Parts: sequence; C-alpha cells; structure tokens
Amino acid sequence: MWLTQLVDHNRQCRADRLAVVDDRGGRTWRELARRVDNLAAGLAGWGVRPGDRVAVLSADRTEVVETYLALGRLGALFVPLNHGLVPREVAEIAGHARLSAILGERHLLDRLGDSAPARRIAFTDAAYGRLAETDRTEPLPDVQADDLAAILYTSATTGWPKGAVADHRALKDIALGWLAVAGPVEDAVLVSSCPLYHGSVVLSLAYLAAGATLVLVADPTPARVLHALREHRATHVWLVPEMLRGITGGLGDLPHLREILYGAAPLPVEVYAEAARTTTAGFRQVYGVTEVGGPFVTLSPAEHPAPDGPLPEVLPAGRVVPGMSVQIVDPDGEPLPAGGVGELCARGDGVMRGYWNDPGATAAVTVDGWVRTGDLGRLDEDGYLHLLGRKTDMIIRAGHNVYPAEIERVLRRHPGVRDVVVVGRPAGDTEAPVAFVVPAERRPGLAELHAYLAETLADYKRPREVRFLDELPRTETGKIRRRLLEVAP
Repeated sequence: MWLTQLVDHNRQCRADRLAVVDDRGGRTWRELARRVDNLAAGLAGWGVRPGDRVAVLSADRTEVVETYLALGRLGALFVPLNHGLVPREVAEIAGHARLSAILGERHLLDRLGDSAPARRIAFTDAAYGRLAETDRTEPLPDVQADDLAAILYTSATTGWPKGAVADHRALKDIALGWLAVAGPVEDAVLVSSCPLYHGSVVLSLAYLAAGATLVLVADPTPARVLHALREHRATHVWLVPEMLRGITGGLGDLPHLREILYGAAPLPVEVYAEAARTTTAGFRQVYGVTEVGGPFVTLSPAEHPAPDGPLPEVLPAGRVVPGMSVQIVDPDGEPLPAGGVGELCARGDGVMRGYWNDPGATAAVTVDGWVRTGDLGRLDEDGYLHLLGRKTDMIIRAGHNVYPAEIERVLRRHPGVRDVVVVGRPAGDTEAPVAFVVPAERRPGLAELHAYLAETLADYKRPREVRFLDELPRTETGKIRRRLLEVAP
C-alpha cells in the first residue's frame, strides 16, 4: 500500500524528475513507475504470490529499488541480503525465510551454487528485462496497510541474524515521522553511501516518498562519494562517520550541499568539528534500530554545536520523531526518570511486527508493545537521548559498570589516537577492558597512553591492555565487529 502510494504520488506530481540514479544513468518517476508496474505484473506471471518472500542480492543499483517497489505493489515481501555474505550464510537465511526466489547481480548469484533457491534471475538477464517490460493485463492485489512488506535481517555482529518483519504501515509511519522533522526535501538530491540491504533502506524510501532524487553509490569510497556529490550537485548525503572522515577534505568544494546525514556508529566530536569547519552544510544525526523500523531519533542541524565554540564530550543522539515514543527502563523493565541510565525502549506504529519465524526471540525483546533495543542510554530533561553503547558491550569489573564508549571518548582525545574500540575480556572472576587503538600519524608509546589514562579515568575503568591495529574491523555499515576483537588472541 505505502510503497504503491509512494510511486503513484510521484508519478502524478513530478513525472519528469529523476527518481533514482546509479553510475549507469537514471530513471525519471514516469520511467520508474512504468517499470514497477510492469515488473510487478511480470513477477506475478512468474509465479510470485502475495506473501511470498523474494530476496535481493546485489550492490546498490536502480534495479534494487524497482524490485523492492514492485514486490510491494504485488503484496510480496522483499528480503534484502548483504551482498558480502558467503553462500552458506545466504543458504541459512533462504531456509529460514523460505524464500520463493532470489534476484540480484549475476556474479553474486553464480557464487551460490546449489545453496539457495533454484528460482533465480539476474538483473542483467534477458529474462529480467522481459519481466520489467510485461504489460499488466490483470489487476494486482489490493495491498493493505497491515500487509507485510519486508524482512530486514539484522547485521548479526554478535550472533545469528534475525529477520525483523516490517509491514506497510510501519514503513509509512517512520517515513512520515522522519519527514515531519527533516523536510521539506522534495527538491533534494540525496547521495546514499549506505547499503539498501538493512534498516538504512527505510531512510532512502522516506526521501523517495517526499520526491527527492536518490543517487546510489554501489561501491562507496571517499573518492566515489565525492564524485557523485559533485556530478549530481547533491543537496544531501547519507553516510557513516568513517566516510565523513574520508571526504572532509573535499567538502569545501560543494556549495550546493545542504545537509550531511550520518549514523550507524558514534561520530567522534573532533571528526564532526573538523568537517563542520570546511562546509556550510548542516549536520543531522540519524539513530535507528532495525527492530524499531529504521531511523526514529534525530539531532537536527540547529541542535549541533558551532565547530569553533565549546564542544561537548559527545553529541546526543537527538530526539524521537513524531509518531514514536521512547523510554529508558531499569533491568526489571520499570521506567526511569530523566537522567537515569538504562535500556532504551521504543513504541509506535513504526516498530517491527516481530522476528520472522522466531516467537521466542520476539517475546524476549517486546514487552507491552515496547521494543527493547539493547542500547543503553539516558533521556535528559529536554527529551534528548544520550547513548552509552550496547547493553551487551557493558563491562562489569569488580562490581562496577564500565561503559566502553566512555573510555573510547577519552582515548580519542589523545592526539596520537585516530580511532579506538574497547572490549571486555575475562580477567579471573571479573572482566577487564582492553583497548584496540588505531594510531594517528604520530604514534604514541604504550607508556604514554597508560599515563594519560591514569590521569583521566578511575582505576577500575582503565584498560588493562592497549593494542595497536592498522584499522578496526568494521561491517559495511560502519559498525565495529567487536566480537572479532573479543576473541582475538
């Protein structure tokens, strides 16, 4: 329903405006709408039925967007897959979701062998072209707001991925709530360096719904993102903090850029300040959780500090968007007053319907309509959310709660530290923090860092060990793969 309305509205109101662009060219809303209609009819003729789950395995390209929209029009569920998954991982998700088909890029489909659904079509196949050119002769299903739209598998940085189920109402509610605080953006050109295979797709759909042009960067590097920003005279860019660090040197050459959206990982204040000094664009923090429907908290440009003025130790995540509610709860699930530290919970029409085929996991995170995010934080008197990290990342050392994010902030202030992550390791009958540091150009000595930590942190918070790395292991969405470091020798 919502995805169909999105396409039909823009076809009526801005038919000749570019809708989606990739490195091969773009499609106007008139062209995109025609292909979505035809593809939905073609998929129906191929045997895809309402309620079927169809996976998409591809880097970002226009066919990914049109396939999602066509499946939505048909009443089937799109299941985005991380194109970095190995065949075994794809096969596990395929079995769990009981996929009826999979579409994507030829080289990725060929890697699967016999480990995934036999019904496959590559975007470059003649068969896909025929599907997208099929004239509709029979009416398609009347999709309703409560019908399921997608299964968004979590990134599984700590274990087996779970499939968060979104219905059309959830996608619509999050989009309208987001646009109520981030719009108007109907004239926007948004360059996205964030993949369309997880919760970040919801943000791209929200901007498409408002009539913005979506520019996709299939293999985002700082050079490619800067090229896309210049070539398309982009007004907005959606990126992770590591990408912001990489493009900061080129921001001064982009006078048309109005807003930089960042999320998926904490943004060090010093990285923000350096970037903000080079551009007139505003900064908007995006905080979202796949189980809560995507982006539901934001810190607007007006709420960011001046880069040359006093800076806080860490930026708040922001305030919740209209249509969603948040609260902080203690370990017993009781709401805490302003300033209390606990687990963040969210409620609203944007939250998931549950985990696909996993009622036990759904019950574990859903209480009286509230979804427990697994993130620790606090709400201040003005409704700003301040995040302290994942609940599972918290280190308990000799009865004290130690938050890795606090140690990381302290270490990032040292001029010899470019990046850092802190994880907990067993130490006898307790835990102890271990810091993995990516050094800056001037590499500090271990004694220097330990002396610095002794001056800035209480003894129980100090890492027992500091290790140097050339880079931190990250997912494609910018999240640090802490589990790899927790078990590293």
